[in-house]
Amino acid sequence: MNPTLSRVRDLASRVAKRAEEVERQRGLPDDLVDDLREAGCFRMFAPASHGGDQLDLPDVLAVLEELARADAATSWTVGQVALSHLIVRCAPAEALDDVFADGPDTLVAGAVAPKGRARETDDGWRVSGQWPFVTGCPRAAWFYLSCVLVAGRSVPVGPDGVPATRILFVPARDTRIVDTWRVLGLRGTASHDVTVEDARVPGHRAVAAQDAEAVHRIAQSSLIIGAVAVGLADGALADLVRLAADGKRPALSARRLAASTVFQDRLGEAQTVQRAARALLYAEAAEAQAAVGASTSLRRARLRAAAAQVTSLCAQVVDTAHTLAGGTAVYETSPLQRRLRDMRTATQHFVAGRDSYATLGALAVGEETGTGPL
Repeated sequence: MNPTLSRVRDLASRVAKRAEEVERQRGLPDDLVDDLREAGCFRMFAPASHGGDQLDLPDVLAVLEELARADAATSWTVGQVALSHLIVRCAPAEALDDVFADGPDTLVAGAVAPKGRARETDDGWRVSGQWPFVTGCPRAAWFYLSCVLVAGRSVPVGPDGVPATRILFVPARDTRIVDTWRVLGLRGTASHDVTVEDARVPGHRAVAAQDAEAVHRIAQSSLIIGAVAVGLADGALADLVRLAADGKRPALSARRLAASTVFQDRLGEAQTVQRAARALLYAEAAEAQAAVGASTSLRRARLRAAAAQVTSLCAQVVDTAHTLAGGTAVYETSPLQRRLRDMRTATQHFVAGRDSYATLGALAVGEETGTGPL
């Protein structure tokens, strides 16, 4: 039994009613954050050693799917906090003590892409940089920030030609938010840029990005995007079915939309595609959960490729729902236009790109992947 999922199901109707407000405000309202915290949404992957629920991956994905049916931006924000906690759990115990000093519901945000530079010092690190796409940054108390290591004026590279990196954990007081998130969709995620200027970071607040556990957890996190996509697509289909059931008639048509055999055919196909995407998501989640501590490059590549495929299939479903709704869906009063914008923004995430297919294919035939550590 997943008690967080039960609480979120009770909360979902209120989340759906706030979706327009979340988008307009470009972030989650205070009382909605409080509701999500009370439901346990911000402690799902927090370590049990520090009071967190430390749920299994499939249970977390089910919560995100449920939230995304109501509002994708809310689900995306919750998912990125979960991802952040996954990464923090790779750190030494002393770092966990710092990050979770105020409890397991601490909001953490960050960026996997190494957009900063870190210099090693006698007592830790000096960090500077600017990281884009930092979901939920205005509310975060801590950040995980990926940096390229710098020595003198050069960036050393390993035998594979890839620069060494570290993920560093930085308190919000050492960061500055740059309002950059004026975008097509997922507007309510507040995914602004975050800058750091020559901050001091103690040595224990660091994780090697190539660390085996970190690599596996970052790969796992790709399924978080997939879960949002699955819930979003299901929500779009529900919007479409509701529109048809309410008696919509296409322009110049004598029949209701629901009576059209073309509509029925395409709706049935879209529902089946969404179910296929969902089945793939949870099959991969179960395998990823079982592979903790025994991860391989091939398993991680399969996981990433599956996440890309899930997101792609769900984008097809949302496109179909928007198209079948006709002219009604172009108005801002239609939730389907927001679903479409949110979905198309999600597909721009690197997790949804085709690179993961090439990596999986290369590993399958024993060729070099050209992507560095996997």
